[in-house]
Amino acid sequence: MSISIHNKEQIIDQLKQLDTTQTPDWGIMTPQHMVEHLIVSMKMSNGGFIIPCRTPKEMIPKYKEVVLNPAIDMERGIKAGGMEGLLDLRFPTMEAAIEKLEREIEKFHDYFLSNPGILMMNPVVDEIGYDEWVIFHNKHFKHHFKQFKLIKS
Repeated sequence: MSISIHNKEQIIDQLKQLDTTQTPDWGIMTPQHMVEHLIVSMKMSNGGFIIPCRTPKEMIPKYKEVVLNPAIDMERGIKAGGMEGLLDLRFPTMEAAIEKLEREIEKFHDYFLSNPGILMMNPVVDEIGYDEWVIFHNKHFKHHFKQFKLIKS
């Protein structure tokens, strides 16, 4: 099964089936940490907030070859830059986090419809447009859905 950021209902339905006590196949996130992490990535792409690119300029083309290639899965155990340990949870429940993620996915599509051609900063591959963000989000969601066995590896 593939993940498509264009199919918000499928994504949300699958997340609602996730047991909050589920342990990941790798990493230290809880299910709610994973959902809140996905919220952050959606907000980076929809104008919610900007995280500067941390990749050296000369490395960006090489990173883009991997990060924006839908045929190459994200590696297990990859960590968000500058992060040690888990962040504090921001939402009182998993349900509240899922509802927020649903709104952020909607904002993503709406933002690019209202701002055609705009480029938004990705902290790994610099500024990218809508189609590249779709590839990134599809890969990112797939990575975490595999982590929590929502889809098969």
